[in-house]
Amino acid sequence: MKEEIYIIDGSAYIYRAYHAIAPLSNSSGVSTHAVLGFVTMVKRLIREKNPKYLVMAFDSRGPVFRHQLYDQYKANRPPMPDDLSMQIPFIRRFVAASNILMLEEQDFEADDIIASVVKRFTALGHKVVIVSGDKDLLQLVSDDVVMWDPMKDKVMDLEAVKQKYGLRPDQLLDFFALMGDSSDNVPGVPGIGPKTAEKLIGDFASLDGLYAHLDDLKKSKMKENIIGNRAKAYLSRDLISLRSDVPIPTQLDSYLLRDGDDLQLAEIYTELEFASLLKGIDTSTAVPVEGFMTVRDSRQLAELVEALKDIDILAVDTETTSLNARNARLVGISLCADLKRAWYIPVGHLDADGNLAEGQLDAREVQAALTPILSSPSITKVAHNLKYDFTVIKQQWGIEIAAPLADTLIAAYLLESEGRSLKLDALCLQRGLKMTSFDEVVAGDKREDCFAYVDIGKAGIYSCEDVYGTLLLWQEFEPQLHENKLMELFRDVEMPIVTILARMELTGICLDPSVLDTLSVEFTGKLKILEQQIYGLAGHEFNINSPAQLAQILFEEQGLPHGRKTKTGFSTDVKVLEQLAKKHDLPALILRYRTLTKLLTTYVDKLSLLQDPKTGRIHSSFNQAVAATGRLSSSDPNLQNIPIRTEEGGRIRGAFVPGPGLLFLSADYSQIDLRVLAHYSQDPALLKAFRSGEDIHARTAAEIFGVSPLLITSEMRRVAKSINFGIVYGMSSFGLASQLDIGRKEAQRFIDSYFHLYTGVEKFMRDIVEKARENGYVTTLLGRRRAVPEINSKNKVRREFAERIAINTPIQGTAADIIKLAMIRCEKALIESRLSARMLLQVHDELVFELPEAELERTRPIITEAMEHALKIDVPLVVNFEVGKSLAK
Repeated sequence: MKEEIYIIDGSAYIYRAYHAIAPLSNSSGVSTHAVLGFVTMVKRLIREKNPKYLVMAFDSRGPVFRHQLYDQYKANRPPMPDDLSMQIPFIRRFVAASNILMLEEQDFEADDIIASVVKRFTALGHKVVIVSGDKDLLQLVSDDVVMWDPMKDKVMDLEAVKQKYGLRPDQLLDFFALMGDSSDNVPGVPGIGPKTAEKLIGDFASLDGLYAHLDDLKKSKMKENIIGNRAKAYLSRDLISLRSDVPIPTQLDSYLLRDGDDLQLAEIYTELEFASLLKGIDTSTAVPVEGFMTVRDSRQLAELVEALKDIDILAVDTETTSLNARNARLVGISLCADLKRAWYIPVGHLDADGNLAEGQLDAREVQAALTPILSSPSITKVAHNLKYDFTVIKQQWGIEIAAPLADTLIAAYLLESEGRSLKLDALCLQRGLKMTSFDEVVAGDKREDCFAYVDIGKAGIYSCEDVYGTLLLWQEFEPQLHENKLMELFRDVEMPIVTILARMELTGICLDPSVLDTLSVEFTGKLKILEQQIYGLAGHEFNINSPAQLAQILFEEQGLPHGRKTKTGFSTDVKVLEQLAKKHDLPALILRYRTLTKLLTTYVDKLSLLQDPKTGRIHSSFNQAVAATGRLSSSDPNLQNIPIRTEEGGRIRGAFVPGPGLLFLSADYSQIDLRVLAHYSQDPALLKAFRSGEDIHARTAAEIFGVSPLLITSEMRRVAKSINFGIVYGMSSFGLASQLDIGRKEAQRFIDSYFHLYTGVEKFMRDIVEKARENGYVTTLLGRRRAVPEINSKNKVRREFAERIAINTPIQGTAADIIKLAMIRCEKALIESRLSARMLLQVHDELVFELPEAELERTRPIITEAMEHALKIDVPLVVNFEVGKSLAK
């Protein structure tokens, strides 16, 4: 039997892919979802069907012969959407790079090309599979031809066509001609639908048969339509009829599916940022290892030190026994000063019995040799995730890697688009360099200290690859930081913050487990009471943590109004429950139950487990390259997410205590986001309010409610506060209405009043969005950049979300930059003043210090000066202080 030929209806699938996938775009704002859907479909076909022969048919550009028959053909079709037309060249490039034969013929449509291929090769004894969902192509189905729709995974053969239409494929042309096709503006016979058309063609076999036996039809409106629209019926048949005389390649070898061009495909996927598709292509080259050396004795160490004598840059990487830098034991260190040579110095490799392996230097000798180099102020030390290596060296050798410093992870974070991996191997792979993976080098060893057991030779190559890759990245990133005006932010803000965070992580914060023990008992008791109250209102017991069971209770048994439906039923998320809680006590109790459960499981029962037994402290990790705005985050545990507005959240904060004989000093910026907004907007009313020290929320309340400041109630101030901060976050009237539990009209009235009061803010918001449309990104005062690729999206929801990002990022990002500058200034000032206060935490706009009570009065003004002058803006920065024996306020 001869091989099957697969023919893809390319034009149809471009549109189907476009509508099947939610709008996507890359960081440059180029729409990508149609390409992604199209590529996915083609790859699936090749993977599942493994065709030997494959061809792609496309419609030609401009009018076709059918327009000469009927100038209104497809006249009611809207023009191709702009965000689709920009994707067509990428689809064509993909087909060409995949080495799939692409057929397109002027004056013809893809359907005609498909019909021509079918006629040519079925005559030669080949089976043909038409890959499409277009019903017009079902005319071609025969013993040798089937149509497969991969979107629905449905095959239409002779039997399937007969079941669906009650007719043979060769009768479908006349069937479709009677009905017409509104999507293509094919007229057909008015009043003839599918059932009538099926009966008429079934009874008379064809259109010709119908018109030859009109006398057999009973007098009716239908008969009048058939007689009066004979010309339209035959015109419709001509329009739907497929031409099979299109010039096509006649040699079977032309249709042979050959291997794709991986380099071209990788170029397309990289440009469109299809990371998952890139994983399936390997166009990378291995790291050149010829210049890699392992330093095993004193002579080689001396030669290394001599080789590094006149360098001005050095890539550094440590190999250890743990991901936890504080507790990790040093196994080896690698160095690279240029891309021709790299060295690995093993110091802690073990043999099978767990003893130090032979052929490596004593760590103290290596420390003595490298300390002058790592401490040199004239050598830029480069690392990927520098905070880790800084911490390991400080813990193991008691020295700090000295500035100038460069972290390629942070450089990538500032330069690369959101969503991309910042891992060293991923960044190198994007640049065509394939690194040995950690899993490969440890050969599946699952022990935490598995690297210590790796063969020294293999470990040397692996570790030298890391410093080679790091230096390669830095050589690319350094000029890009200058070009994008990010070098000052990188050098003067982000690099000092790396070392400050490392010291904060090493210091940690004390925890009083007895507070947590008390809370555990108390919260567990409260949850049991809540359970019984919930069961009482529900009328029976059920699994409170089951969304499906809860939905049944609320919407079926209690008859409460439901909203958004999910895959598993109607949603019972927080927003839904908050709305329902206004109408019924049960949802309110569920919310309370969920909050208490989260506090218990996430914090109360886990914090003690994270307490270091040696230090008695919690050592959270501070993340510098996560938030798109530049804000810091923390993990293990996330100390920034402990609720502070609830009584229980405040009591959990009370478990964090200073060391013996010490106090906490908390320094919190007052309304920093709004002060940055005042600077950006230059709104006279905002500037005046902050310069005169007014209560900005009270002032806003007085204006929008039209009352004297003396008559402002706490509720009025709460509304004004929600509006002030909501504006910063681009909150809509819908969002404000939901937050304040008021109508949308009233919420819009508040927003209109706000903009009437602060006209400069509204102008700033308009201007920043317009600037984002032009540039595709927004920046902070210090030049931190964030791409907003969806800012010109045709999709209203995505575009409005991008607009909110454009408004919010300069404000939040600048606030993040200010707190980082404050941290740098505070540390410097405390060291210069020889005060012992230590920075422990950064939580949103707050810095927490631990210090002796005797130094409190000297420390407070120094921190005030450092924070309030961190960055000069057009309104004063104000810091509020709290002192205490715990974080509870």
